[in-house]
Amino acid sequence: MRKIKSRNPIDLFRLIPLDIIRRPRVSKEKTNLMPGSLLYTGKKRDEEILLQAIIYNADFFEEKTIKSIDELKQLDLKDKHLWLNVTGLHNVELIREIGEHFDILNLTLEDVLNLGQRPKWEEYDHYFFQICKMVMTQSDMIKHEQFAMVVGKDFIVTFQEDMKDVFEGVRDRLRNAKGKIRTRKPDYLSFALMDVVVDHYLIIIEMYADRIDDLEDELRGDPDPSFINRLSTLKKEVNWLRRTVRPIKESVISFNKSQTPLIEKKTTPFLKDLLDHTTHLTENVELYMDELKDLMDHYNNQMNNKLNDILKVLTIFSVVFIPLTFMAGIYGMNFEYFPELSYKYAYPIFWGALLTVAGGMIYYFKRKGWL
Repeated sequence: MRKIKSRNPIDLFRLIPLDIIRRPRVSKEKTNLMPGSLLYTGKKRDEEILLQAIIYNADFFEEKTIKSIDELKQLDLKDKHLWLNVTGLHNVELIREIGEHFDILNLTLEDVLNLGQRPKWEEYDHYFFQICKMVMTQSDMIKHEQFAMVVGKDFIVTFQEDMKDVFEGVRDRLRNAKGKIRTRKPDYLSFALMDVVVDHYLIIIEMYADRIDDLEDELRGDPDPSFINRLSTLKKEVNWLRRTVRPIKESVISFNKSQTPLIEKKTTPFLKDLLDHTTHLTENVELYMDELKDLMDHYNNQMNNKLNDILKVLTIFSVVFIPLTFMAGIYGMNFEYFPELSYKYAYPIFWGALLTVAGGMIYYFKRKGWL
C-alpha cells in the first residue's frame, strides 16, 4: 500500500478546506418539493455537461464524446456494453433526458443531483444504484466530490461534477484489454470503479496515520502553542472521513448480499474482496479516531500536570513566606517600645531567625518529596 508522508506537520491545516468538512445542509428549495423532483443543489455553472462514452466487449473498444441525446440513442450497442460518464450535473433537463433513455427513476436522479446525499446502494428491477463520496489527492490537498453510478444489464452510467477523477486506471485497463474487464459485464466494471474509490480512501487514511505519528512524536517533546489547534483540525477531518466511510461499508454489504440477476456469480468473489477492503478502511478510521482522542487526553493531562507543577511551586513559596511575613509584620508595627530594638545584635538575630525558619520549611518539603 502506498503511503504519503507529510513533509511538515503544519500542513495539517491544508488537508481539507473547512467548507468541505462542514455538515451538509438541506436546500430550502428542496423542502417543499414532491419526492422525485429533480433539483440540482450545487453551484450554478456555465460550462456544458460532458458525456463520454466507452463502448466495449472482448473484441471491440471505442471511446467517444457524445454531443447530444440523439447521438446517444443512435449508438450501436448490439453485443456490446456501454459506460457513459456524465461530467457535470447542473443541466437538470439533460440529466432528465439521460434518465428517460436508460429508464432511470426520478427518485434515483433526485439523489444524483443532491450533492449532500448520504452514500447508499439501492436495487431496482432493471438496474442497481450506488452513490458515495470520491476522494483524491491533488497538490498536497485532499479533494472530494460525489460519485454515482447506475448499472443495468448492458450499460453503466456514472455521474460526477468535475473532470478530475480516480478512474483513469480503469479506463486504461479497458483501452488495453488488461485483465478480465473487457470480457465481463457492467457489474464487474461497477466493482472495479468502487474498488478504486475504496483504495483511494485507504491512501488518504494512511496520510492521516503519518500525521498522527508526527503529532505523537511532537507530544513527546515540548509541543508549540499551535499543537492543540492542529490536533483539533485533524480530529475534525478524520471524523468527516468516519461519517463518510461508515455508509460506504453499509452499501458494499448490500452490494454483496444482493440477489439481482444483474450481478454474475463469478463477480461475487471480487465483491467479497471489496468488502474486506472496506472493512479494513472503516477499522482504520475508527482506530485513528481513537488515537486522536487519546492524544487529546494525553495533551490535556500533560497541560494539567504542568499547571499543577507551577501551582505546587507557587504554593510552596507562599507557605514559606507566610511565617516570614508574620515575623516581619510584628516588627513593622508602630509601637514605641520594642525591647529588642535596643539590643545590639537584634538585627542579625532577626535575619538568622528568618533564614532558619525558611530553610527548615524547605528541608521539610524536600524530605516529603514535594520539591
